[in-house]
Amino acid sequence: MDCYVYYRVSTHNAAAARQAVAQLFALTVARFGVSGRLQWRADASVNDTAAGTTTWMERYDSVSPAFVASLAQLAVESGVMALIEGERHAECFIDTQTPCA
Repeated sequence: MDCYVYYRVSTHNAAAARQAVAQLFALTVARFGVSGRLQWRADASVNDTAAGTTTWMERYDSVSPAFVASLAQLAVESGVMALIEGERHAECFIDTQTPCA
């Protein structure tokens, strides 16, 4: 299962949020052996532009349900939750059994 977590970060919190995400990734490696990737939206949405934010996404590949269940608490421990605007949304996907044409 692959997990994608997205949220908004204000421009003035960007540097601190990057450090918090680095701490989050250190926690995911230490506790689950899972490395994450940080991405941000290439094109600013109307909502981002109006709010002075950027949409960020954490990506975790090949994770267990236990990892997904712990991810919210790890985000709190790392300080990420204190630096985002609004909610943090997690969505997980599994590969299909049949290839797409």
